[in-house]
Amino acid sequence: MRSIRLKHRIALGFVVLQLLLAGLGAASVVFLDRAAMGTAELHSHAYAVSRALGETRNRILEIKSILSHHIAFPGHPMRADWPADIRRHQWIIEQNLIIAADKGGGRELSIDAVRAAWPPLRSFVDATVADIQVGSIEDSHHRFHDSGQWLFDQAVESIADAMIAANAQASESVGHSEALRRELRQTVVALVMAALVMGTLLSAALTMAITKPLARLRAAMVHVNEGDPDTVIPDTERGDEIGDIARGLEQLKQDAWEKRRTQVQFATIFNASPDIVTISERDTGRFLDVNGGFETYLGYKREEAIGRISLELGIWATPEHRAALVSALMREGRLSNFPSQARRKSGEIFDALVSVEQFRLDDKDCMIFVARDITQFKRQEELLRRSLAELERSNRELERFAHVAAHDLQEPCRTLCSFAQLLERSDGPKLSDQGREYLAFLSNGAIRMRQQIQGLLDYSRVATSPAPFVAVDLDQIVEWVMRERHASISEHQAAIHRTPLPTIKGDPVQLRQLLGNLIGNGLKFQPPGQRAELSITAERHGEMWLIAIADNGIGIDDAFKDDIFDLFRRLHGPEQYPGNGLGLTIAKRIVERHGGKIWIESRLGHGTTVRFTLPA
Repeated sequence: MRSIRLKHRIALGFVVLQLLLAGLGAASVVFLDRAAMGTAELHSHAYAVSRALGETRNRILEIKSILSHHIAFPGHPMRADWPADIRRHQWIIEQNLIIAADKGGGRELSIDAVRAAWPPLRSFVDATVADIQVGSIEDSHHRFHDSGQWLFDQAVESIADAMIAANAQASESVGHSEALRRELRQTVVALVMAALVMGTLLSAALTMAITKPLARLRAAMVHVNEGDPDTVIPDTERGDEIGDIARGLEQLKQDAWEKRRTQVQFATIFNASPDIVTISERDTGRFLDVNGGFETYLGYKREEAIGRISLELGIWATPEHRAALVSALMREGRLSNFPSQARRKSGEIFDALVSVEQFRLDDKDCMIFVARDITQFKRQEELLRRSLAELERSNRELERFAHVAAHDLQEPCRTLCSFAQLLERSDGPKLSDQGREYLAFLSNGAIRMRQQIQGLLDYSRVATSPAPFVAVDLDQIVEWVMRERHASISEHQAAIHRTPLPTIKGDPVQLRQLLGNLIGNGLKFQPPGQRAELSITAERHGEMWLIAIADNGIGIDDAFKDDIFDLFRRLHGPEQYPGNGLGLTIAKRIVERHGGKIWIESRLGHGTTVRFTLPA
């Protein structure tokens, strides 16, 4: 029960009250229904029988009146439809007799005499109507006086007796109805009293369940405020709101002691910190406390600083340095690693990074300064800057050297190739088989060297000959590459599937080279006799486009995925798959120059997918 939330208990109490009220309402409905049924019985049985019998008597008297009129005044003009009136009265009489028998049951109301008197009376009426219609008025007159008068009187008397019995039963039903009403009133009163008693008990239980633990918590709170560290907070194990309050009070108690421990720790760190740490008033700048680092770095004793302001001591290199720091603090609210300069007591100026936080202390706006001497770091930073500049200069010279060397080496390579071809045409038939083999080695080697030098020149141009970025439609680039490599596509009977590619900012020449190298690799590295299939797709991922070029070629072993982008890295001999080993290296450099990344997903014998990103 202690784990049930108070709101759930209160809700449960309301539910119980609602159930009590619902039970009261249901019982009231039941008793009302019984009373209504009793009243309905009264009207639908006894009174219904009385009404039916009264209607039957009236109809019999109507029939008697019609017959008497026609027998007494035979020559008087007659309505043509009077037999139909008599038949209608007869039908109504029989229907009322059925109602009386159904509602009264016959046993209590004694309508058997009525039902027994009606058939001979109806037979008499039918015979009399027939005589009047054929003109036998004299026979009708004798029959009416001999037996008809008695039949009518007998029927009316039996109806009167039955009506007396029905009215008696109706009076009895009224008594039952009054008894039901008294029983209903007593039951409703009893239910209301029970609901009030149970509601009072439930409210009292809920009130005690809330007030008693709150009183315990209030007493514990007094002990916590008095600073008693051994105060035990009750009811922390409860799962309801009281438990939440108790755990909150326990947390407050822990926080109070934690605050005291923090104060002790702050004092320890404040005094032991190797940096310069000061606490001062924000408005006046007067030092309230300084640490040992202040004494070590600035050379002032603690007693010299407390109660004075920084401008009096002259710890800033210039007043403008302090003014700049205060201005930045007012603008930002807090400072972190703000560069400035300070002065030691000896007059030496040094660089420092200053961090400032504002806080309230003893109802005063105060600031805590933390300053770090970064003179040594500045020297190392300057040394590092010079080293980076030297490294950049060296890299530029190496790139220029590679470019110049590759450019200058092209001429001797062309010379070797040309003279090897001239020698083969002029003296090829005169050479021995071994000489022709050597000449082929020389010619092929010169051609491969020229291809590698051209690749190296292309690689160096990526960085040494950059062009400004413009809008480049990659779909048009792919169309250009496909036209340029039409022969290779036809040779491999290649099928190239692609989705629409984006337009990006980039170097059109380098992007053409990038897509040309990747599509060319997909066409080139195919098993003999296999039909090449390439897929080129592009997906938007935030601020980058992810472009993938997948093929169904020979694939790459996992052992070579990490170094496949290295210079002149080849996994196959030039006789098997021609190339200079620089295609992927150049592709990587182009992608990185455009601010993207490139990687390979492949499995030996199951094709390769090259993925790279470009800024959207």
